[in-house]
Amino acid sequence: MSFSKQYPHLFEPLQVNQMMIPNRIISAPLGSLTDKSLSGIGMIIRGTSGSVPGPRTRMAPGPYCFANMNESQKVREQVVTIQQRGAKAEFELCHVGQYAYVESGDYAIGPVGFIREDGVEVKAMDEEMMNEVADAFAKGAVDAKEYGFDMVMLHFGHGWLPTQFLSPHFNKRTDEYGGCFENRVKFPIQIIERVRQAVGENYPLDMRISAFEYIEDGTPPEEIIRFIQLVEDKIDMVHISCGLERELKAMTKMSSTPYFDHKINVKWSQKIKEKVHIPVAVVGAIMTPEEAEGILASQQADAVVIGRQIIADPFWTTKAKQEKSEDIVPCLRCMNCYNQYARNKDMHYGMKSITCCAVNPRYLHEDYVPVHLDKSETVKKVYIIGGGPAGCKAALTAYERGHKVILMEKNNYLGGQLYCSEFDESKQDLKRYKDYLITQIQKSDIEVRLQCDALECKEEIKTGDSLIIAVGAKPVPLNIEGIQQEHVMDALYAYEHQDEIAHHVLIVGGGSIGAELAKLLCHLDKQVAIVEKSNQLCSNVNEHIQTGLLEKLSECENLKVLINSECLSIQNETVTVKNGKVQQEIKAQSVIIAVGMQSRLDIVNQFYGLVSDINVIGDAKRPGTVAQATHDGYYASASL
Repeated sequence: MSFSKQYPHLFEPLQVNQMMIPNRIISAPLGSLTDKSLSGIGMIIRGTSGSVPGPRTRMAPGPYCFANMNESQKVREQVVTIQQRGAKAEFELCHVGQYAYVESGDYAIGPVGFIREDGVEVKAMDEEMMNEVADAFAKGAVDAKEYGFDMVMLHFGHGWLPTQFLSPHFNKRTDEYGGCFENRVKFPIQIIERVRQAVGENYPLDMRISAFEYIEDGTPPEEIIRFIQLVEDKIDMVHISCGLERELKAMTKMSSTPYFDHKINVKWSQKIKEKVHIPVAVVGAIMTPEEAEGILASQQADAVVIGRQIIADPFWTTKAKQEKSEDIVPCLRCMNCYNQYARNKDMHYGMKSITCCAVNPRYLHEDYVPVHLDKSETVKKVYIIGGGPAGCKAALTAYERGHKVILMEKNNYLGGQLYCSEFDESKQDLKRYKDYLITQIQKSDIEVRLQCDALECKEEIKTGDSLIIAVGAKPVPLNIEGIQQEHVMDALYAYEHQDEIAHHVLIVGGGSIGAELAKLLCHLDKQVAIVEKSNQLCSNVNEHIQTGLLEKLSECENLKVLINSECLSIQNETVTVKNGKVQQEIKAQSVIIAVGMQSRLDIVNQFYGLVSDINVIGDAKRPGTVAQATHDGYYASASL
């Protein structure tokens, strides 16, 4: 029986072995347990700090989570937290194999021996080591069962130890554990059998696996299906993912960036569901209740696993159950929450490396960012100038505090630079966030004044108690000969006026703005050239976004990239470009300037002195990201 008319399949219970999950929504092992455990979600997976016992199992230093009484007590408290509103608690068991963090002088283990790039030796596992690891998996599962977990998930995907044996990419052995499919599955099956024997036939076991590894010489999907069929009598559910954690190009699919479609693994889960007789769960960019319901209704999976979207809005399940999908805060797939997994953590990368959620300031800050803000004891009249993401978030937060909010926007629309998402289908996640902000404002009593020049309202603003300035940024001006010609435009204008862009286009600036625009224009069959002064494209974004965008650009046969180059002059149909001592003429009937933004200080400074309480936020303070704009907007108003 389902309790939702709009999402009947999503809120049906699901039986796994003898356990009933109250609905088909499962949280991936990401983010805090606190809020999502109160949301009515069906099951929550606790993450890989639950690695199997042993000194060579984890990606980072730390004890086995059941190592002693103190550690076990912490885990038990997590179980209680997860189960407090009826969610089932699932424990993820993982062994990272050749990627393990080890103490100085120690070694990691894997299917074959080699020396890692960091100098650590990886030893090829012998049968004694395999037995020890299988026993460690069994002990981890028994410990999880003892401390109240309802199910254990064996992590056999993402390039971890079982994958390292399954996949020809890793497994180059020539003995009975390598080579053909039948040999490569022996050790993974040994682990499953050992765990099943340890926990008993009535205890639910789940297995996560990458259906497609997105790497040369990876495991063919057909072999993944064969493997699942071989073990489905020993497990109770299979959890379909893709990609590899430590291979960056494959990771951009495992945790897909905005440049890839939603529901990236559904085609695999559907094929697997047609071939097996146990429940199939699927993860991977399932963003909305509508998408989730569609997957279940079309029998492409039996359960949906939601990851980063539940970091963006831990109450996703609550809002779906209330049939208020429009109130769900959309995930941007910006990968900021993955910065904590960056390869070289000892290096300084600047703001792009900060771990956060772009749209949820509470993420990682539950100690001082509440779920709901208290109403202010004194109602203030708050003027907010600028209706971009910073201004909209500031307006909504001030309204939540109970203030009278007047939002002034010079354009005839809200959204600021997010408005460009209307003209690029690959910006679907940004568009959803823009639409979400606008919808929330429309549902409030915030007074919105479009086509309003705040500079003409100074006398009125003086009557306010607080002023928040969020007027955004403008393109950085360049001193290039010929830049004033009609066929030269900035990137934001180009998005909105694509019909004015000629066939041969040159983009000055290879940051994320220029690169994303180049990708769009290439898909429109334009001949595109990017001129970038530095030695790489997209250096202003984190490594995950950069890798995903560069991969998409590499698919564009009609794109020419000139790095370490600068634009000297712009002619009627050509641009003079210099690389070192070499100059060349590039055909360019349209030229787009995308070298970055600068704050509108000329406008900002005119508002000082109107009221005593004034705050400058977002790009008006410092050009940055949607994350910085959203967080600025929240904090500017949270204490008003």
